[in-house]
Amino acid sequence: MNNKVKKIASAITCVCLATGMLMACGRDKGTDGSIGDDGIYRPGGDEAQVEFWINGDNHEIEVFDSLVKSFNSKWNGKIKVEMVQRTGDGYSDALGQSLAAGNAPDVFYVGDSGYKNYAELGYLYDITDFVDKSPTYKVEEMWDNVVTRYKYDTKTFLSGTESGRYYGVPKDIGPTVVYYNETYFEKAGIKILSVAPADLDNFNKGGVKDDRGNTKEDLGLGGVTVKEKGYFVVNNQKYFNNQVPMSWEETVECSRIVQNHMQTKENKKDGFGFFTEWWFNYGWSVGGNCIQQIPSDLYDCGYYYDFTLMDNTKNYIVADDVKGIEVNKKLYKAGEIIAYQDKIDMSVYAGKKAADGKNIYQNADNYKITDEVKDLHSAGKLNELPSQREAFTEFVRYGDIHEDGKKTNPLAEVDTGKRAYGISPLPTDIDGDAGKINEFVYGNLGMLVDGRWNVTAFRRDITKFVWDVAPLPMYKEYYEAGDTIPAGKEIGDIKVHGIEAGHSGSVALCISKTSTLPAAAWTFIEYVASAEGQTKQAEAGFAIPLQKDIANSDVFLQKDKSPKNSKVFIRATEYEQAGDWWFLQDNKWIDDWANKLNGSVRNATMTLTEFFRCDEYSKTFGLLDKYTNR
Repeated sequence: MNNKVKKIASAITCVCLATGMLMACGRDKGTDGSIGDDGIYRPGGDEAQVEFWINGDNHEIEVFDSLVKSFNSKWNGKIKVEMVQRTGDGYSDALGQSLAAGNAPDVFYVGDSGYKNYAELGYLYDITDFVDKSPTYKVEEMWDNVVTRYKYDTKTFLSGTESGRYYGVPKDIGPTVVYYNETYFEKAGIKILSVAPADLDNFNKGGVKDDRGNTKEDLGLGGVTVKEKGYFVVNNQKYFNNQVPMSWEETVECSRIVQNHMQTKENKKDGFGFFTEWWFNYGWSVGGNCIQQIPSDLYDCGYYYDFTLMDNTKNYIVADDVKGIEVNKKLYKAGEIIAYQDKIDMSVYAGKKAADGKNIYQNADNYKITDEVKDLHSAGKLNELPSQREAFTEFVRYGDIHEDGKKTNPLAEVDTGKRAYGISPLPTDIDGDAGKINEFVYGNLGMLVDGRWNVTAFRRDITKFVWDVAPLPMYKEYYEAGDTIPAGKEIGDIKVHGIEAGHSGSVALCISKTSTLPAAAWTFIEYVASAEGQTKQAEAGFAIPLQKDIANSDVFLQKDKSPKNSKVFIRATEYEQAGDWWFLQDNKWIDDWANKLNGSVRNATMTLTEFFRCDEYSKTFGLLDKYTNR
């Protein structure tokens, strides 16, 4: 299921939606029970009729129909859940209207993009006590970065803090990965290797086979030390390790090879090697972000946000051979990136409010790396990484190049001479979410970055080629001839690296604040989150179980089905986070610059330098100020 939720309508009227659907308006819903100190639900006298709104494709509807029937059988005469299917396009608007009117269903989906807004508006029931007392919903057994996504403090506007409350809990989690056309890879002369970074030493010693049962000799790698690379060439043979993230350069090179095969051998004249619509794994891999929280005593909450999408200050990561280091009085471990607030001389912000300095980023000289960070870098304790702006430029450069005289595609920084790689279609050539999925299914894309929710459709619709998944690209540099190579290292080893990063999609199961049956509603949510509920979702392919032990079992990994490399999703779930639509209470600070980015910039009618100077970009500084100055 695509977990991105559209912006909720603000103009609300009290209406009972038609089309024959059962609504909460004036309906006898029975009496609620209670949850005792032992966490066990004890029903009231009458059968509690819980209304549940669902939004998903046919596969998800089938799974939840089965879940609801099973639940109703278990609680026969005590609780009855009635599932109401809402169409994808109308779900957010209908839910927003019903919540504002006070006649919402008892249980419903809320995407992570709209969750904070609903919580602040008081539409969601505080289920913290239910969560804490539950004998079956055990947060400690689940993915931390998913559960804390929904632990929110409506006073400080911060997530994951001790003071946060649960106004919903995750239904599932959908990390993003690289889907790739393995048939095209092999026809293009690329052999597939499947060895996790942690297993490379044993694989090189001949102690283990790769996950597909191949030895080094089977793959033509006898006598070769396989490096931690996603794509590489040895003895004129190309290889793709589907368990190791490609570097930025490897991604471009591999995409070009697959794209050339598609266009010359597969009759895919408009085919492309790669497509992604998200910059997250590029910026986050090097420690960048689109906003940063700036400490300030000018705000009651103690901070404000600066818009750092085009921040051109270098980032820094603790070198791998450094056990621990203190930066700005904070302890960092090897492989940890120095936070923005610890690398920047914060005196530039002194006495400023966000709106007052809204154009300060137009002059990069205003931002200085602290002397402490510079000295640690000079001493070899910190490695330098690209800036957020450089990472963002890399993402934008993937676009198509038109050399037919009708249009050209700068798609990058004119002032640095960078131009597009030409390995991805332009957004105007992709018809939204459905379009990119169809392009991959029809064999017009060699690689597609997208979420776990596509697996059910790909299993059903892809019949003409073999496909699998791989990790998202990350920033890496390798030792090359001419470098000063330290003892124990050699050419091809990693010299400098960022971190694995990316975003995951998620929806919460919430209870309406006006529900008269919160305890019964919670009992149903508990069931969905139980081993049975999570197993049924996982078997259908569209969800990763909330419980780590179930996720790491054959219930989810399903080695007899595509993708064979499902363990990549497990690794991604460990580190991926919510997208920028989740950061603040709504998306008003994103809409204008994102529309300009995904329209003019990525469609080749505006350079990044022009984007940096446009009104949509500049006014974001002032918009961000409203989220803390309230």
